[in-house]
Amino acid sequence: MMKIFDVHTHVFPDKIAARALEHLQEKSHGIPVFCDGTRADQLRHALETGYSGLMNCPVVTNPGQMQSVNDWVASWNAWPYLSMGGIHPDAENVHDELVRIKELGLHGVKLHPEYQQFELLEARMDGIWERCESLGLPVLVHAGNDIGFPEPGHSRPADFAELARRHPGLEIICAHMGGWRNWDQVDRDLAGHRVWLDTSFSLPYMTDQAQFKRLILKHGAEHILYGTDSPWQNLQTGLNEILLLDLPKQDIEQILWGNAAKLFNLENLIRQ
Repeated sequence: MMKIFDVHTHVFPDKIAARALEHLQEKSHGIPVFCDGTRADQLRHALETGYSGLMNCPVVTNPGQMQSVNDWVASWNAWPYLSMGGIHPDAENVHDELVRIKELGLHGVKLHPEYQQFELLEARMDGIWERCESLGLPVLVHAGNDIGFPEPGHSRPADFAELARRHPGLEIICAHMGGWRNWDQVDRDLAGHRVWLDTSFSLPYMTDQAQFKRLILKHGAEHILYGTDSPWQNLQTGLNEILLLDLPKQDIEQILWGNAAKLFNLENLIRQ
């Protein structure tokens, strides 16, 4: 039986999940959702579809919410539903919070240049990248444009390549195949560099859908992580996108499980 781990999902506390999804749908031009935004419903859908585990990636949109968000995700962070922590670059105690994220046993840090209004290479981010690197915290960063914001976005594929050059010990996960709706730039400026690309929310939005497979082959299947951005993508549809690529079985297994297992030490977490 093939193992499947989704590195990029989002859930919300039960009491605000419906309101949060409604707000995000309005901001994102009415895109559909495929679960109710709660942890229980997301996990139910995943297990019914044959997933082995998932990663929640919280986006902290207000500096004042940072600690409470991390307290909440830490309260349930355990196999098969793991969670990263979230930070906001404008929070005064952001460096201390990164240490706390590590101490809480969360599995990395999620950042969003659009919601948090920062660019990857600006000076105020240097200390954040350095602290994540020293703590061994992977960073999953929204990459490229965002459906809810005007283009162009705050992150560019070439900037991710430069960030990886400046911080050789930092595990950088570039969401949305390295740059949502910037995939020609990903091909030119980022593919082959020392970053991870996640597959989330990408293939349906590519004008040239063969580009999805070309980017995987150019970047190397050993550096691709499977993600859906659920609840914004149907979990079965996301899985089919990978299974139908006509890649060698070993590459499929790496993308769906092996790469994430290595990055997040999943086999050890399963045994705990």
